[in-house]
Amino acid sequence: MKNKDLSFQALRGIAIIAVVAIHASGINNETEQNYGLSMIFRQLVNFAVPVFIFISGYFTPSYEFTKLSDYLDFYQKRLSRILIPYFSWCILIILFYKHNYQWNWSKIIIDVITGQILVPYYFIIVIVQLILLTPLMVTSTKSLVKNFLWLSLSPLSLLGLYFFRLYLHYDVRFPWYALPFTIWISFYYLGILATQSKLTIKNKNFRKILLIYIGSILLAILEAFYLWRVCSLTTFADSQIKASSFFSSFSLILLFLVMRKKTDNWPRFLVIIGEFSFGIYLFHIPVLDLMNRITNKFGFQNFWIAQLLINSCGVIALCCLVIAAVRKVTSVQFSQKYLGM
Repeated sequence: MKNKDLSFQALRGIAIIAVVAIHASGINNETEQNYGLSMIFRQLVNFAVPVFIFISGYFTPSYEFTKLSDYLDFYQKRLSRILIPYFSWCILIILFYKHNYQWNWSKIIIDVITGQILVPYYFIIVIVQLILLTPLMVTSTKSLVKNFLWLSLSPLSLLGLYFFRLYLHYDVRFPWYALPFTIWISFYYLGILATQSKLTIKNKNFRKILLIYIGSILLAILEAFYLWRVCSLTTFADSQIKASSFFSSFSLILLFLVMRKKTDNWPRFLVIIGEFSFGIYLFHIPVLDLMNRITNKFGFQNFWIAQLLINSCGVIALCCLVIAAVRKVTSVQFSQKYLGM
């Protein structure tokens, strides 16, 4: 693979490590001290979903979309790559992991459609919406007005969320505030602009962007503690979907685009994890549950930071071993097509 491709594989690796760490950070953090540590840590890794959505937009295939067959071909290729593994894992999770459905078909269907079979699966539903809108976005990039309108959707959606939570005191529950495409679409559109070379960052701006990124992290920590301590909105404080987190995610993406030009060698372990990222995403929750049971038996529930590190590293390692084994037993083509591995 070319260096430019390896850079995005490494970015995928970083993002999936962040996803696993986000879910691991919520384990045994009930004490005030641990919750405070968890709150700070979350601000460091809240870039995960925006980065994955940016990458998805960046790798949007070039299509002319002049006739119906262009649309059908695009949708068939893009949607099948994510929906076939998604449905496969929904079936496996229901059969072997979650036993509370009792073959309640109406609940199963609703949870599959809304991405609630497992907590992270809402992301699939968001990506499906963005893919369906891709032809419209691709044809808009030549217009400054349309660019502005697409990029403004996420800030406007975020503003609406603040209005509901802070002014109306209505706590929108997960995953409903994360499911609408409007909340994420600006990151996807940034990816489309970047792949068309319409989002270019000069190397000399690296230090400035780095300082902005560090400042955005500090701002995210301050906002999180304000929402937690003053407004008693704990889920909002943790969330990736708040103004400071979006700002830090955007700054990190800009930082990556500069580093991509400057860096020739990307860490091999990050590239490998990036290659396995979709598979890790699809089944890391059951593996995390297993790792948590093991670390609890050894008494690590009393050491939040140590348990977070062990659980996160253990989950990544086990998932990579499983994916490598499945690829060896079946084939890369089969494992990718049907299991996302």
